[in-house]
Amino acid sequence: MDMVLIPLFLAIALGVALYARAIPQGNGGWWRFAAAAVALAVAARLVGHGWAATLLASAAEFLAVGMVWSGGTAEARAAARKYLTAVALAALCGWTALALLQLGASRPAAPWDRLAVALLLVSVALKLGLVPVYFWLPAVARASSAMTTALIVAVVDVGAFCELLALRDAAPWIFVDFAPLWIGLAVLSLLGAALLALAQRELKPMLAFSSIDDMGYLLLGLVAGGADGMAGAWFGILGHAMGKIVLFGAVGAAEWHLGRAVTLNDRGLSTPLPVASAAFMLGALGFIGIPPTLGFIGHWRLYLAGAELGGPLLLAVLYASSAMALLCYIRAIHRVWLGPVESPVAGRPLPRAAALVLLAFAIAPVLFGLAPNGLRPAAEPHPHVAALPTETAEGVK
Repeated sequence: MDMVLIPLFLAIALGVALYARAIPQGNGGWWRFAAAAVALAVAARLVGHGWAATLLASAAEFLAVGMVWSGGTAEARAAARKYLTAVALAALCGWTALALLQLGASRPAAPWDRLAVALLLVSVALKLGLVPVYFWLPAVARASSAMTTALIVAVVDVGAFCELLALRDAAPWIFVDFAPLWIGLAVLSLLGAALLALAQRELKPMLAFSSIDDMGYLLLGLVAGGADGMAGAWFGILGHAMGKIVLFGAVGAAEWHLGRAVTLNDRGLSTPLPVASAAFMLGALGFIGIPPTLGFIGHWRLYLAGAELGGPLLLAVLYASSAMALLCYIRAIHRVWLGPVESPVAGRPLPRAAALVLLAFAIAPVLFGLAPNGLRPAAEPHPHVAALPTETAEGVK
């Protein structure tokens, strides 16, 4: 797993750096916070599942707060305070839960096992901005540069989710025995975030809520487990990371051109920004799971896992969420990118380096979708999981 994530994180870091050199995302402080956050996220994956990885990942989250704060505006500082509140509470709850669970090595006696799972659930919801504790992510998206939010959702949040994947291997009882709680959180995020995305007028907050919606899908795969659930969560999280870089990057290019936030009232941006427009459309198709993209492979597996986990009712929830996501992106593409130009704006052209980054991350999910086997994690269990007693690894009380 980590041997795929580390090159992905490094590729994202390189792409964001090239993009930010062409379209400035922040001052020198932003660059330092961004580089340190990515470095710590990579280090967390290098050391594997354990306390070192947990602390490194938490440090990356705190540095991501610095990225938001470095925006310098009153709105950015307010968003950073919200994000800091979420990160601090998530760290406190998560560390306490993992201490009670001994990182999944043992199951504490009742009622401590229930307390540990409850704390872990709260920690996950706060870290990923899931419904109903999504208060920080839309605020960060509105107040920050496009690539600030992209790095948070594509690197920092993806790293946090992959810690959950490792914990699913180490202690499956956390998700199996308390499945209704996890499913409830996933369904709330699926439907709630999809509705909130449709209600947005600005594109960056819309993309933020779309990220929350997608995390609901991935959480369901994690709870379902099995071949379909875990494969769906794995391919889904890779598609999530690449998709958000290109989607936020395209909107950032439009902001660079217009000199302000992009809303649904803007029209015809494909005329002055054809590359950004094409990248947004490709990224949207991959993100909502249209073949032959990597997102399709992940979503297909997640649908199979959802049907097995919750039957027709849960499958209907997945269909409803997908339909709303499709409507959300079609509306943005039709109105903002493909709509007729009502009043031409003599804005700044898209720099070549930024265009190349957008094209690379837009095309990559299609290529990986045609040959996904190269992205499969190693068949061997994580060393931490392999070292557990057999009955613990199987989730037996």
